[in-house]
Amino acid sequence: MEHAADEEIDHLAWCQERLQQLDSHPSLLNPLWYGLSFGIGAAAGKISDRISLGFVAATEDQVCKHLEDHLQHLPEQDERSRAVVEQMLIDEEKHAHSALDAGGMRFPAPVKGFMRLVSKAMTKTSYRF
Repeated sequence: MEHAADEEIDHLAWCQERLQQLDSHPSLLNPLWYGLSFGIGAAAGKISDRISLGFVAATEDQVCKHLEDHLQHLPEQDERSRAVVEQMLIDEEKHAHSALDAGGMRFPAPVKGFMRLVSKAMTKTSYRF
């Protein structure tokens, strides 16, 4: 999981760099999302490693769906952005599998469905702000 955390830091740096190249910026809501995600992850960790790792796996599944959606909407000629998103997708899939292999709980469909709704709300509001 430490390796996954290092890769997540890389992902943030890649996205920040790419946004600067495109003369853009991250959502103003990013600190809020980071804080909430950190808090939920910390709470899950207090419950048990199995729940915490399951939360990582379920979250990474949502991230993968989000990245796949990005790939469908990115212009083919934007090779730089596509390369970043494609590598992130590979890494996120690996993180989900690693969390499950380390003993993470597979969350039931209703929990994952709720997480999907929250994820959609986060991404939709992030686009606006």
